[in-house]
Amino acid sequence: MTGLDLKRTAVSSLMLCSLIACGAAPPVDRTVDRTKIPITTSSEVARDAFLKGRWLSENLRVTDAHAYFLKAVEADPDFAIAHLGVANTASTNQEFFDSFRRAVDMSANASEGERFLIAAREANLAGKPEVELAKLEALVSLFPEDERAHNAIGNFLFFNQQDYERAISSYREAIDINPKYASPYNMLGYALRQVGDYAGAEKAFQRYTERIPDQPNPYDSYAELLMKMGRYEESIASYEKALAIDPNFVASYIGIGTNQMFMDRFEDARSTFSKIEENARTNGERRQARVWTAASYLYQGDFESALDEAQKLYDIAAETDDRSAMAGDLNLMGDIFLRAGRTDEAAEKYEAQIEMMQSSEATEEVMEASRRNQKYDLARVALWRADLEVANELADVYRDEVATRNIRYEVQRTHELDGMIALAEGRIDAAIRHFDQGDQQDPQIWLLKARTFAAMGDTESARLACEQVIDFNQLNFNLGYVRNAARELLATL
Repeated sequence: MTGLDLKRTAVSSLMLCSLIACGAAPPVDRTVDRTKIPITTSSEVARDAFLKGRWLSENLRVTDAHAYFLKAVEADPDFAIAHLGVANTASTNQEFFDSFRRAVDMSANASEGERFLIAAREANLAGKPEVELAKLEALVSLFPEDERAHNAIGNFLFFNQQDYERAISSYREAIDINPKYASPYNMLGYALRQVGDYAGAEKAFQRYTERIPDQPNPYDSYAELLMKMGRYEESIASYEKALAIDPNFVASYIGIGTNQMFMDRFEDARSTFSKIEENARTNGERRQARVWTAASYLYQGDFESALDEAQKLYDIAAETDDRSAMAGDLNLMGDIFLRAGRTDEAAEKYEAQIEMMQSSEATEEVMEASRRNQKYDLARVALWRADLEVANELADVYRDEVATRNIRYEVQRTHELDGMIALAEGRIDAAIRHFDQGDQQDPQIWLLKARTFAAMGDTESARLACEQVIDFNQLNFNLGYVRNAARELLATL
């Protein structure tokens, strides 16, 4: 399992369903604007429900949005883009795939703009980023005055390409088109944070808050900025403002608990995460509680308790036979076993993951990606076993398979593997070159850099890399694997 950034999951899954433009918030303005992507339904009941769901999804109130999207497809079963909304706000993988297939099946009834949206999401699932970008660019070309289309391009550049400067440009273009549209201010704040412009990020979040002061997400987003700056108590206070508006805003419980983990208040963090499950409305929310409780144990180096939480996560998915989710949970167990040095059990979980995924409701492209990335997992097992021959063989196969897809995070993983192999073989300069091409938003890469610099005798660079991990200060599951290790390494430098 890679890092779990809640905002990334929510925004990337919702950005397409939130594009259809007919007004920014209830009450609905039914004025037809030919410069915006049209909504294709003959049912006013369905249209009203869709627009309410869209507005809620844009403000990351996912569970509330889901109920309205369901009302929309109940009123109009042929409403393709509403089925996409149901999929993108689903609390289980099984519902996602079922609803997404319905959106594809119904897309012949949709407008050209809506078909571009569904095709872009289809390319996303198929692991074809160049096709996804082409569909979104075609959408912008068709509707150059649609602020949501520009916002979607920005989200693609932010999440899929980590191209923050171009994302910033797209968000600003969306704002220029419609300064009252709130969403691009939010993501502009995140993008500016990523390039180190904290003052600009703070201004963007302030403008975001001014546009929807009665919604929880602006306070939640600003709290993440405060967290990044190490202002933990202020961050908690801002998260509490969000919860005062919406006590069910799961992201803010996660944010508070993460701040508490950064302050080494692990029991407090687990108490905070338990509130998610106490108030959970869906299995998805129950699973969030278990994921972050597992993270709290990893921060303490308690692998057994983390595995117990991962098993509970799996059991929740098993209640509805959500096999692709169960496959992901098996992968998480494998990762925890691997960090605990229990390589045989890690390998068993990685094998079981593939078997589970093959019997799931996922698309063939998703299953293929699972099989492809298993080679990355098994290569890491070989590295932990110091079996460099097997690690090299698997890394070579993985690199070749990844080259056929050219998905950014997979390419970054090939460099991570090649860097770890180079480090194990004593090729220090090559290791650093590969780690520099790894995912710089993954704290695990920074720990690998720290160890490599230490092996070079470059104490100052090793110290700075350790501090990057220790002060990472973001919602990132992988940080639990490496923060203590970075502290321990720093103490030896």
